[in-house]
Amino acid sequence: EANYHVYANPSFILKIGHSSKELRKLLTDLNVKFAAFITAFNPYSIELELIENKLRNKNLEEKIKSMQLHYIKGDGRCRKSNEVGEEGFLIFGITRDEASLLGKQSEQNAIVYCEVSSIPDLILLR
Repeated sequence: EANYHVYANPSFILKIGHSSKELRKLLTDLNVKFAAFITAFNPYSIELELIENKLRNKNLEEKIKSMQLHYIKGDGRCRKSNEVGEEGFLIFGITRDEASLLGKQSEQNAIVYCEVSSIPDLILLR
């Protein structure tokens, strides 16, 4: 029941199970076949204070940088909400195994993974 807002220029929304022409263009432009949307907010759905969530996400961002992968910031939010939700990253060129590992290290229940079809899929991690 979440939408994933990607802060690209122009910004766009990823919806599970729906093809995204914006994502397809980014994958083509970056010459990669995969992308994943991952957050470190609220481990295992336990709501934390914003400052703690931001620190967790900063650590995730450092891991992404160390992998030398291109990424764009964004957030996941309930479909009916206009407020910024759980901040995260749309990471390009990351394999499903790498994305799953980052999600597990960030203590997430699931990640969003996209292949060349540009159809986001929810991958359960536990």
